[in-house]
Amino acid sequence: MPLFLSHHGICSQCVQNIPKFNKVCHQCCLPHSLSTDICYRCRAKKPYWDELIAVSEYVNPLKKLIHHLKFYNKIELSTALARLMFLAWYQRREIDALIKPDLVTCVPLHHFRYWSRGFNQAELLAKPIARWLDCEFYPYLLSRTSNVQDQKKLSLTERIANVEKLFICHQNLSHKSVMLIDDIVTTGNTINAISQQLKNCGATSVYVVCLCRTVL
Repeated sequence: MPLFLSHHGICSQCVQNIPKFNKVCHQCCLPHSLSTDICYRCRAKKPYWDELIAVSEYVNPLKKLIHHLKFYNKIELSTALARLMFLAWYQRREIDALIKPDLVTCVPLHHFRYWSRGFNQAELLAKPIARWLDCEFYPYLLSRTSNVQDQKKLSLTERIANVEKLFICHQNLSHKSVMLIDDIVTTGNTINAISQQLKNCGATSVYVVCLCRTVL
């Protein structure tokens, strides 16, 4: 279909037809049936981040678009996908009165994977979001300490051990609120390890925004 604004990349009709979440926890973005915004899992074991906002579950059409972006070098998709993430954040802001972050950063790739792929998809998504928010963008705020195994090939226990002491934050974040961008959140172990580092460096709050949240 023709686009009124070509850089949006996805028309309003298709945006409306993207599969939507029903009731999800505002902290982990997983389905729950309590009357409160926070689920029993996050009450029992609170993650280090403060809120997680996702556009959709890890299903088509976003699943297919993410694959095209990451594995087929269709980087022209990044602005359209970033816009979906920004709209999801803005809708949550209208409901929860979220504050605008002081800075935006992204989940880093190990340099070997960066060299092989040629880009960090999370960085491509984060850059326009930071511009639309008119706040500072720190793509290299974090780094990976080693080239660990691919998370998607590991069990839950192995995933947790895989990310321990994996990330380093390179800046004092005292009195700063941070928006952390990633493409897919599966178990949450990676963003939890990063959020712990950000909080250890003084961040007052960490809001995670992703395209897809895998419902386990």
